[in-house]
Amino acid sequence: MKAVRLHETGGPEVLRVDEIPTPEPGPGEVLVKAHSIGIGVADQLVRDGRYPWMPELPTIPGIEMSGTVAALGDGVTKFNVGDPVVVSAVPERSCYAEFVAIDADWAFPCPAGFDLALAGCLMNYRVAYRILHSGARVRDGETVAIVGASGGVGSALLDLANAANLETIALARGREKADFVRGRGADHVIDTSKSELGDAIMDITGGRGVDHFIDPVGGPGFVGLLDLLAIHGTLVLYGMIEGLPADDIFAAQTKRWARCPAVRPFSIHSFDHAPGQTGRDLDLLMEMIARGDIAPAIYAELPLDDAVEAHRHLDEGRVRGKLLLQPHRDAAQFADG
Repeated sequence: MKAVRLHETGGPEVLRVDEIPTPEPGPGEVLVKAHSIGIGVADQLVRDGRYPWMPELPTIPGIEMSGTVAALGDGVTKFNVGDPVVVSAVPERSCYAEFVAIDADWAFPCPAGFDLALAGCLMNYRVAYRILHSGARVRDGETVAIVGASGGVGSALLDLANAANLETIALARGREKADFVRGRGADHVIDTSKSELGDAIMDITGGRGVDHFIDPVGGPGFVGLLDLLAIHGTLVLYGMIEGLPADDIFAAQTKRWARCPAVRPFSIHSFDHAPGQTGRDLDLLMEMIARGDIAPAIYAELPLDDAVEAHRHLDEGRVRGKLLLQPHRDAAQFADG
C-alpha cells in the first residue's frame, strides 16, 4: 500500500510517499480502508519535531480517518467487512496511508449513508467539543473568543460554540478568513491584521472581557491574554504553535488575583484511555450534523500523493475549515472550485 512517512523531521518536503506492506489486523483489531484522512496541527508538530508525544522515526503521521472496514482480526464481532467507520488513532497515528490496522475499540461506526468526507472532519469536532465542555466548561450565554477561528479546530469551535448558544468572538487574520468566519455565523469578528486585539475585545464586551479565551498559539504573548478575561474567566491553551509560554503563569495569575483568572492547558490525550466517551461524543456530533445543528466546512480534498502540498497550505496559513487527504482521489478539489 501507499503510505506517507517521516524519515526525518522538518518542513513539508520531509513527507515521503512510500510503498510498504498492507498491515494485517491482529487480535481485537480491524483493518480500515481509508476514505478521508484528516490533516491538522498535531501532524504539523510531529512533522517538524515539536510534538510532546513524538514517535520514533520512521513513522506514518495522522491521527484521524474515515473509511470502511476491510478485514477483521480474531475476536472482533462488532463490525462486518464493509461497515463505514471513523478512526481515532491519537496514540498510535499511522493514518496517512491507504489502510490502517487499529484496535477495534478505536474504530467507531457511522450511520448508513453518512458522508465519509464529513466523517473525516469529526475528530476536529471531537477536540473542539471537549475543549468547550471539559476544558472551558462553558455555560449558556457566556462569551468565548476563538483564536484561529477559520482553521480546522477553530471552525469546529465556532460551530459548536454557536450551537451551545454562546456569544462568539472569532479571531481571524486577513479579509478572506474574516469573511469566512463571518459567513460561519460568528457574532463578532476581529481581523487581527487590522485591529489591536485588546481594544477590540474590550469594545465588544463593554470593558468586561470574555468568559473564555481559547488559544492554540501559546508563546510569548500568552500571559497577556489574561488581561482580556472577565472576572472568573478561563484561558484555555490547546496547542503551542509558537511554543510554550515563557513566563510563570501562576505568578501572572496572582498579579491579577482580584479577577480570579483560570488557566487550563488542554490535550485530547486526556481521553486516550476512554474509547467509550469518544464513541459517545462522536455519536452526538453525527446526530448534530444530521439535524443541521453543525456543518463542517471542508477546505480541500487532495490525493494522498499531495501530502507535501497539503502541509504547505497548512504552514502558510491558507486553510479555512478542514483539509483532507483521500487515497481514492486523482486530483485536488478545493471548496472554492
